[in-house]
Amino acid sequence: MRDFLSNVESAIPYILPAIGGGAAVIYINTHKMDQLNPMIWIPFGIFLGWAASRGVMKLLDLWR
Repeated sequence: MRDFLSNVESAIPYILPAIGGGAAVIYINTHKMDQLNPMIWIPFGIFLGWAASRGVMKLLDLWR
């Protein structure tokens, strides 16, 4: 179990920002009539993913 948890802890800071950026791309492509600027929304999604990963890492530190 400890091995799995350390693998998850090492992957979370990379996976969640990528998921956030991918979610922003999907949102932009599905709302074409909203005139969304991808240069703003994709970094915003990456930032939200980064913030979520920081929160998850803090929770995992408290859980350990």
